[in-house]
Amino acid sequence: MKKLSTLTKSAIIALSIISIGTVAIASGQIPAISNAGNSEAVAIAKSKISLEQAITIAQKTVKGDVISAEFEQNDYIEGGKFEIKSIANNTEYEVKIDASTGRVLKTKQEKLDQQDIAEYNAIKQAQISLTQALQKSTQSISGKVIEAEFDLDNGKSIYEIKIAKGTEIYQVIVDAMTGAIISKQLDN
Repeated sequence: MKKLSTLTKSAIIALSIISIGTVAIASGQIPAISNAGNSEAVAIAKSKISLEQAITIAQKTVKGDVISAEFEQNDYIEGGKFEIKSIANNTEYEVKIDASTGRVLKTKQEKLDQQDIAEYNAIKQAQISLTQALQKSTQSISGKVIEAEFDLDNGKSIYEIKIAKGTEIYQVIVDAMTGAIISKQLDN
């Protein structure tokens, strides 16, 4: 058998890599570029616990006021984790929870700076909690919550909540003072 030239070996390797990549995309192991936006909605749908359950687990781990919660998809594979942020005693706690098992993966903490303290004081003035905003938003759009966080939008206290329904992701804005839904729309 003849020895292959370096160029021929390189071409064979390149074609092999392209073939493996094509098979991975076709089998759903790596989302195709055109479908990448929907992969987070698909991943949250396959998770065993909800964001609300993750918040409950985080609150058992760290006592404090929950200021944000979000789902993070693992890179190009099924599954993910939830990241819950809470504040207590001028310290922010971040708890990461496995979305399949509910197991606490990691906890870290850091002291709040002046800007964080100002935002936290605004959160404390809110009449509606993050959990209540979650309930309002899921009554409006049924699905799995991907993300929920407090924000000041032009001086107005709101909660921004993202919900996956099927393969689409919706953004719901809830007034933190009244609980009224300010807007709900398909998130681009």
